[in-house]
Amino acid sequence: MKNGLRFGRAFLLTFSALFTGACDQLFTDPPFDSDGKLTSAELHYFLGGMKEATNISEKIETCIKTEAERRADIAGDPETLKPESLSLPEENWVPLDKSDKRLILAQLVVTEASVFCTTGREM
Repeated sequence: MKNGLRFGRAFLLTFSALFTGACDQLFTDPPFDSDGKLTSAELHYFLGGMKEATNISEKIETCIKTEAERRADIAGDPETLKPESLSLPEENWVPLDKSDKRLILAQLVVTEASVFCTTGREM
């Protein structure tokens, strides 16, 4: 049951990232072409308008930025990341190109950091 919930969450996050990209061409010129660990620019792409859109405090915004950078550092390079560490099926992760892997990992890291900083709990 727990693995099913993890897969469901990962699937939902992946779907959200891809759906958002399709709507209004949000990801027209994304910075997701680097190598190695996620960059600050990749994380800040999702953090950009968060404060205005969600009306979060400076303290929460700082927490999310710090936590997202910490999680991205732990996750490492999306190209060498094992999909099971993200609770994703290998057949869904492996076929993605470098840019898509970076985009999905950045979205996941920022989402997890947001949940942690606003609720004090892991996803």
